[in-house]
Amino acid sequence: MFVCPVTGGRLSSGLSPEGRQYPALDGIPVLVPDPDRFLARHGPGAWDLAGGLPTARYEDLPIDAPDAVTPHLPPRALGGRGGFAKWLGELGDRCPDAVCAAWGRDLAPHGRALDVGCGVGGMSRRMVTANRLTWAFDISPRAVLLTRDLLGGGITETQVPTHRGGLQRVRVPFAPIDSRTLTLCIADASQPPFPENAFAWIHLGNVLDMADDKSAGILLAASAMLLPGGLLTVSTPYDTDEPPVLDAVAPENELRETLGGLGLSIIDEDEHVPWVIREYDRGFRVMFSHCVAARRPTY
Repeated sequence: MFVCPVTGGRLSSGLSPEGRQYPALDGIPVLVPDPDRFLARHGPGAWDLAGGLPTARYEDLPIDAPDAVTPHLPPRALGGRGGFAKWLGELGDRCPDAVCAAWGRDLAPHGRALDVGCGVGGMSRRMVTANRLTWAFDISPRAVLLTRDLLGGGITETQVPTHRGGLQRVRVPFAPIDSRTLTLCIADASQPPFPENAFAWIHLGNVLDMADDKSAGILLAASAMLLPGGLLTVSTPYDTDEPPVLDAVAPENELRETLGGLGLSIIDEDEHVPWVIREYDRGFRVMFSHCVAARRPTY
């Protein structure tokens, strides 16, 4: 059931706070600008079932990992061999989600949290366990449904790759959360369905990498949803699909300038947060994310 964090309006009847009729997909409100067209592409007629999990014909899961559990795991839990395994162990829990979650816990004012582009809910889970009433959305129906089932206990066992061509069944390595603490919907980060001044903490995790030319609009929308004094956390390895440009502005500087242009003040950042992606037990990729914590002024 979708609840507006400002008005408290419930969409159990499918009505928006403005009175608009919104459809739902397996009980999850579809709050995109043109939901009928969206569902024609991503709705029940466009879905198959494979192994008990929904698999869309038209979309890949928007996570850079071969399974839904790996994004939730800290580096020390990802295995590895030899010296690489030792390095992962030394990283411990240090990863983009952990760094941004610590900022949210220590620097965000009291209030609601929003996970924009939630993927399979890694940051959503951290927000809830930090005792925040949390809202989360993604443009991918498959991701949102997996978030609901992973975090709510609907999926207790899944498969992870152990080697090329090999899979192993594993238990989901965290306890289910209270469904009353997390509200999910399907929505577009560039046109979110929430009003201004709604959240004390908003997180954008790897969203800008997938947005390309929409990234400025996403940051504008996120900053507007922040309460005065609210905190925006961003993590990005700048792994975009855009073609390279000669003498282009460094993306770190571009992000800083965009945040400053929106009136947000950077209060902490780390340009070298390791993001380890396990592909199987002998295959890993390591990227270094730029993590930023920025505050909206209180005036």
